[in-house]
Amino acid sequence: MQTVIDLQTEKSVIALAASDKAILKAEVAVEKRFESVNEFRQTLSDQTKSFISRVEFDALRNTNATRIIDLSSRLDRIEGKAAGLNAGWIYLLGGIAALGTLVSLVAFFMS
Repeated sequence: MQTVIDLQTEKSVIALAASDKAILKAEVAVEKRFESVNEFRQTLSDQTKSFISRVEFDALRNTNATRIIDLSSRLDRIEGKAAGLNAGWIYLLGGIAALGTLVSLVAFFMS
C-alpha cells in the first residue's frame, strides 16, 4: 500500500511540476502580449501628440480661407483693370484711325 501511495505522490509531484511549468509559460506568453499591446498604445499616444488638434486645424483652415478670398478679390481687380486698359487702348486706336480717316478725307476733298 505504501508503494502505491509513494507512486501516487510521485505522480502528483510530476503533475504539479508540469502544471507549474505550463503556468509559467502561459504567464510569459501573456506578459509578451501585454508588452506588445503596451507598445501599440505608446505608438498611438505618440501619434496623438504629433497630430494637430481640431481647434488648431479649424483656425488654420479659416485663416487660409480668408487669405484665398482676399487673393481672389485682388485677382479680380487686377483682371478688371487689365480689361479696362485693353478697352481704353482699343478706343484710343479707333479714335486715332477715325481722326486719320477724317483728315485724309478732308485733305482729299480739298485738293
